[in-house]
Amino acid sequence: MKNEYKNEYKVGYTTVDSNLNLSLLGCATIIQDMVTELFEYLETDNRRIKDENNAVWVLTKLKIHFEKYPIWKQNIQATSFITNKSKIRVQNNTKVEDETGSILFVAKQESCPLDLTSRKIRKIETIRFPLDLEIKKPILEEDFEKLNNDFRQENIVGTREVYYSDTDYSKHTNNVSYVRFIMNMINSEILNNNIITDFEINYINESKEGQLLDIYRKDYEDKIDFLIKFEKTELVRARIKLKEL
Repeated sequence: MKNEYKNEYKVGYTTVDSNLNLSLLGCATIIQDMVTELFEYLETDNRRIKDENNAVWVLTKLKIHFEKYPIWKQNIQATSFITNKSKIRVQNNTKVEDETGSILFVAKQESCPLDLTSRKIRKIETIRFPLDLEIKKPILEEDFEKLNNDFRQENIVGTREVYYSDTDYSKHTNNVSYVRFIMNMINSEILNNNIITDFEINYINESKEGQLLDIYRKDYEDKIDFLIKFEKTELVRARIKLKEL
């Protein structure tokens, strides 16, 4: 089976920011959709493994590096493929190119299968997955960073209730919803004077509809770190790297 899924997009008005660039949220949405379609193509999507194996894939880490942002009405092509597989994890890359084949941005993701009864990680060999799949060489080889900065109560910058529209097929908060929660904690002054060069997020625990989440933020010279918690439970850690315009 071919280890590759491709799709074409036209950047729509609802996915761009105030500068008419594809927003970080829009980029994360394309990446999530691409990986979902890749897993469906490989016949290991969540509908299948939920029905057959009582499990779902959960995203644990995402890293995005930007060379250039797509703009409104631009035609782009995305390609996703598996780059690594261990006993409990798979990694994939998604590259997004312009009409000439130049890379606009590339993402690296890590996912694990989660048992729906025990809520514990399963071995990949226990679920439907093409074990003989040929692994492709990654484009984004840089390791995931350790997002372990200390946050205190005074670093809380906002709260956000999880609504039904924030959840997905797993009945928990969608991965992209967390990106939206984070971006809503950054004002236009920062985004108008800087460009996001890199984004990384670690998904640690799940949240669900009705929970009230605390969002923490710490600013540095060229980056902003975030933590999202429900009560005492860490849900997400993230880092945005900035370059001054």
